[in-house]
Amino acid sequence: MQNTLIKTGSFQTLVNQTGTSNDDAILLLHGSGPGANAMSNWQFILPFLADKYHCIAPDIAGFGQSQHDTPPQSTANWIDIWAQQQIDLLDAMDIEKAHIIGNSMGGGVTLHLLNRHPERFNKAILMGPVGAPFAPTEGLTKGWEFYNNPSEEALFNLIQKFLFNPAILGDNVRSIAAERYKNVMQDNVRVQFEAMFSGGTKDAIDAFVLSDTELTSIQHSMLITHAREDYFIPLNNAYHLAERIPNAQLHVFHHCGHWIQVEQKTAFNNLVKAFFEGVLD
Repeated sequence: MQNTLIKTGSFQTLVNQTGTSNDDAILLLHGSGPGANAMSNWQFILPFLADKYHCIAPDIAGFGQSQHDTPPQSTANWIDIWAQQQIDLLDAMDIEKAHIIGNSMGGGVTLHLLNRHPERFNKAILMGPVGAPFAPTEGLTKGWEFYNNPSEEALFNLIQKFLFNPAILGDNVRSIAAERYKNVMQDNVRVQFEAMFSGGTKDAIDAFVLSDTELTSIQHSMLITHAREDYFIPLNNAYHLAERIPNAQLHVFHHCGHWIQVEQKTAFNNLVKAFFEGVLD
């Protein structure tokens, strides 16, 4: 595993990489929970894909060690930053075209990238993505409005909800929450996160939504994955997108929460590889 700081526009992006000797690149975009970063999302799949793919997993601006220099208010402004960050990153790494995987908020960023810069991407995978219109869920509201009443216990309860069966992580959920809480209560981290969702959860959801015209214009081969028991993003989102994106197919995981890549890591990893290798075409 390689960790590198790469200049993207006016700030530095921390990039986690595996399989750097491979020509075929995959850009992996993580989700948005308090304390989220690339490795919290992709710790299992990065080594799994490294035999055939150059995997590039950045901390998205405002998360982890990719702290934006002047955090704007409103999710719409952040989406512009997140999308441009990825293009700047590919340019800095001399990567003309890559596959892309986007989880949750990262799935919403992926949709905007495919809409704005279709020529830079090959196949795409979405995991429990935003990007469709829906009413705020209890889980997403607790996540995006976490700082209204922050506590380590609230973060522990939130992290448990990422899993259908949190017992699979045993006591690790408590330690994950404790470690994340120390990070999210740093002033610079809090300022960035609060700015992202300053308009509230509904405003943030709506900022990610692409119109039917925009969705039907996305021509990339796409695999959409979603968990039936997702507490944060409703399963109907996946159907909404799959019904409009012409070359999309859908796989629904059962007995699984929002963290598909953790709770169903073996099945998810194999599905990802099969899709990129053309087995599912």
